[in-house]
Amino acid sequence: MTQRLANLRILVADDQVDVARTLCRPLHKEGARLRFAADGHTALQEIDTHPFDLLLIDMKMPPEEWGGLWLLRQLKERKCRIPNLVLSGEGSKQQVIEALRLDAVDWVVKDTAGEELLDRCAATVADRLGESLELATHRLPTPLAQRFAKYARATDPDKKIREGLHTLESILRFAAILGLSSTPPAPLRGITPDRLAAPSMGTWFDICTALAIRPDTDSEFRRVHSWITPERADHQPVQRLISVRNALAHGRDTPTPDQADQLDQLLRRFAHRAASSWCADLVVPTSMTYDGDRYTLEVLTLQGVGRPAPNTVSTPTPVITGQPILASREGTLLSLAPWLLAHTEPATGAVSCLQFDGLQRAKEGLTSDTPFRYARTDDGRGLPSVHHAQARWLTLSQWT
Repeated sequence: MTQRLANLRILVADDQVDVARTLCRPLHKEGARLRFAADGHTALQEIDTHPFDLLLIDMKMPPEEWGGLWLLRQLKERKCRIPNLVLSGEGSKQQVIEALRLDAVDWVVKDTAGEELLDRCAATVADRLGESLELATHRLPTPLAQRFAKYARATDPDKKIREGLHTLESILRFAAILGLSSTPPAPLRGITPDRLAAPSMGTWFDICTALAIRPDTDSEFRRVHSWITPERADHQPVQRLISVRNALAHGRDTPTPDQADQLDQLLRRFAHRAASSWCADLVVPTSMTYDGDRYTLEVLTLQGVGRPAPNTVSTPTPVITGQPILASREGTLLSLAPWLLAHTEPATGAVSCLQFDGLQRAKEGLTSDTPFRYARTDDGRGLPSVHHAQARWLTLSQWT
């Protein structure tokens, strides 16, 4: 029998940890992976460093008398959308109303938690996973949102699994791009020149795996990577789907309904975690002004499947305009070039993204100036000539 909360990650914030463990025993038996925090500050630290699908928040805990409300306020200010259930043995109608105003999904009384908690948790997460693909098409950076939109629209079973595998590859590629953009170049274990010259889905996965063990990778890479593979044990389902992708590409096998379901569950969990917790924007600066203290960037924000939205970003350091940058909510900017480039359509002026897709091979073979090959993020089609000063083998060779 399938466990109702299999592989779902739940944070329980309660200063009575022993009581919380007892109350949550049915969740563990149904496959939930539980972590516990004894106060609001520790809960925030856990949320910053681990992915979660659901929060259980006790009302009466530190740092204040009603620390659960304090934690809910912090989450709302951070625009954290992880669904949460309030769990308490105390609290007046006023506290209940305030918790719901702070986006709590529901209230569970501790005295009846033994009968209600499992069903409430399962229903809450099921609702969010059910709407996760739609949320992904609106909230995620455009390169990912476009792939999720295609997957969500597909109805033919064969086409749907192909679109799903393309979506999984896009997630791995985007995570790898974040890691390559933020980490000092050094050889990555298992990554050879031939693999980088024509990267496959397995190559992107291995790049992510190699970057994840580096101590100097950026927090944004670690966050995105954890949404798809939170722990080492979570690598195996991805590796199995990579094998499905390879078999399908070579005409050796047809994916089974079970494999299609496993892919769907994996994509929905990622979409749910990312749409609930993403705290950075993919932007393309179009102009920059300086007031003597800080630089103000006019940017286009690439979010969802709609047209880029104009916005402004403030930074103490200048940036190169015209190329994609990941702007965190804390104010740090990460240039993604040359792995991700902005492209303006000559006919319409529409701005889109191009992603690194290997090397352009020539008769003379591989040289330090062999240029990168790029593909559109929405359909994977390549573009014949894209120029960037660092987009050449000399840049790529530092990772092999």
